[in-house]
Amino acid sequence: MLEPDPVPDGSVDGITTSPSAPGTPKGTGEDRQSRRRVQRTINFDSSVLERARAAATYLAEAEPGVGIRSLVDIVNPAVDAYVAELERKYNDGKPFPTVLRMPSGRPSRRG
Repeated sequence: MLEPDPVPDGSVDGITTSPSAPGTPKGTGEDRQSRRRVQRTINFDSSVLERARAAATYLAEAEPGVGIRSLVDIVNPAVDAYVAELERKYNDGKPFPTVLRMPSGRPSRRG
């Protein structure tokens, strides 16, 4: 299998990385204030995506004061909140270590 080439912005295969000193764990959630947007492809269950798109479209038109202008205004806060929950539950509230590349496909089952 060919490894993807790093792109100029420092990301590899859709995962943005952060340089850190060897042996110094740097979590994925440490720079939550960053507003830099990166386009990535992910798959959603069609029913979830349809509901989110409908909500974003409706709210952008009918309830502009809510602050939902597009699908990203729903997805980013939802993913951020869920990752924070996972950090609290599985990593003592600390960000998970940074990854250089996520494996593609489904993870193997551990016995």
